[in-house]
Amino acid sequence: MSPWTPERRSRPRHSTYLEGRITGKDSGAPLDCTVWDLSETGVRLIIPAPADVPLKFELQIPAEDARAMVQLVWNSGAHYGARFMD
Repeated sequence: MSPWTPERRSRPRHSTYLEGRITGKDSGAPLDCTVWDLSETGVRLIIPAPADVPLKFELQIPAEDARAMVQLVWNSGAHYGARFMD
């Protein structure tokens, strides 16, 4: 993030480098991704192009034995931001 860009996150994110997997009820095979940043409320993912990322999906992080439903909020090329859903 640029030093001139205002911070819009409600919680601080922590840098990570974890393998992730995106699955959606309407998608075919899981989509591999990298969990780049993680907070209590959201996540930043790196997804290689081309990628058809659903607006709502389950994010799995096998190394942490974790899974959560998330909603896509933004994307800029290979970077995607999503928030955790209740």
